[in-house]
Amino acid sequence: MRIGAIVFIAALLLTSCAHMNISRNRQALKQISPGDTQEKVFSILGPPALRHNISDQRFVAYYQTKPAKVRGAAVTPALCTPVAFENGKVAVIGHDPTMAWTLEEKARIHQAAVAQRERQQAEMAAAERERTVTARRNKIKALEKKVRPVPTSNAALNLKLYRQLLELAPDNARYQKKVAFYEDRLAKQQKARHERALRRAEQRRLRAWERSREGRNKKLQQYSGNGIAEMAVHDMGDGVLYVWVKNVSQQVITTSPDNFTLMDSQNHQARCEISDSLDRVLEPGSISQGKIQCDRQIIPKALIFQNGESGRISKSFQ
Repeated sequence: MRIGAIVFIAALLLTSCAHMNISRNRQALKQISPGDTQEKVFSILGPPALRHNISDQRFVAYYQTKPAKVRGAAVTPALCTPVAFENGKVAVIGHDPTMAWTLEEKARIHQAAVAQRERQQAEMAAAERERTVTARRNKIKALEKKVRPVPTSNAALNLKLYRQLLELAPDNARYQKKVAFYEDRLAKQQKARHERALRRAEQRRLRAWERSREGRNKKLQQYSGNGIAEMAVHDMGDGVLYVWVKNVSQQVITTSPDNFTLMDSQNHQARCEISDSLDRVLEPGSISQGKIQCDRQIIPKALIFQNGESGRISKSFQ
């Protein structure tokens, strides 16, 4: 009996104490208003029964102002009056902004994360640009050092290096002028090399032509024709030919410098000086002879003799 009485009295005291706290909280809440500092509220109300932190600057304090339906039950936000604090001051009393503030905090965190990513991306892009600029600057410096000792006569290498420099710095007027200068110089050098190669090839061809002259003359010096006239030729070198035209018919024929045509290796008619001694009237069995002289650079392909009396005869040099 004594123990039961003690338990009953203790429970009664606890219930009485809880009701006193609730009553005190109700009265104390009337003494605060929005804008009060956190220190003032806590000095009046004391520490809250519950606290929900939203962020570093926002939290909601819950003070019990309603009794629990079940004795000894835990205090819940439903039994409390919320006091919302923002930046260390009371923002709202009696209304719980937890849901709205939580959504705002999530949005703020998301925006902050997005902003952070954007800053990081911007910093990375700036760093990459700086690396690119530095790399370009270093490449330009290295190429400038490389091109400096190259002689002007080496147009190909100068052009190659200045094109690389211009690619790195497209607006550089000096590089633009250098590229244009060496493009023109290289084109002239290539043209000169090509012309020299052609001259060397022509010289080789002429030397080969001269070396084959002896064998060629063996064939050229043999008379050949058409039964009316026959012609023989001797290649004397340096563009000089000696020509014989023989009348092998029983009729009188004539020869004239105008009757002779020399074709070159390109099948073009060559300009020649033809001896006046080839201007003759030939009795049967007689011969007209003389020199035909042309540019020593010409390689003959064929010598043609043609007129109305003797028709056309030709000697091939090939």
